[in-house]
Amino acid sequence: MENHVLPQLQLLVLSVLLGAAGATVYDLLRAVRLQRRRDRLLTDLLDGIYVALAALALAAFGMRLGDGEVRLYTLFHAALGAVLYFLLAAPLLRPLWAFWTDAAAAAGHLLWLPVLFLGRIAKKIGRKAKKDFQFFRRYVTIKQYRWDFVPLHREADGKGGRVHREKNKKDKTRTRFHPHAGAGGPHRRGRR
Repeated sequence: MENHVLPQLQLLVLSVLLGAAGATVYDLLRAVRLQRRRDRLLTDLLDGIYVALAALALAAFGMRLGDGEVRLYTLFHAALGAVLYFLLAAPLLRPLWAFWTDAAAAAGHLLWLPVLFLGRIAKKIGRKAKKDFQFFRRYVTIKQYRWDFVPLHREADGKGGRVHREKNKKDKTRTRFHPHAGAGGPHRRGRR
């Protein structure tokens, strides 16, 4: 029965590096979460993404280097790598992560300014269009009303004609509108 020391040592070092890489990613996400402290949804989303990526990395590590299985000592060495990162490298790298997340947030804010500007312009254009649309709708309603109730004809009395609203000398009544003067009436005549 042979015992290969070199592949086991290589697996040990790679599992420690896997744990340190996982801790580095977690520390980066921690810096992003600290940038947006009040956004609980973002924190939950980032934690879910981290757990999914860590599980995939551990499964790929076990399939590739562990001959299809994740051994218990591999998990222990990955945890050891994470602890070593948090004890040794994290205090040195956290200010760097904070600087880069602040710089990324400032760059994102600067890139978002044109979008805000265009949004304000679109809002003003929308208000103007709404106002114009309401005016046009009222205008069309008035024109439609005018065309629905136009007088059909002018009565002629032989002296140049009188308007239909004037009193009729024979029956002393006023004729205002013809009863069939709808929008599509066949006898429709009138002024524009």
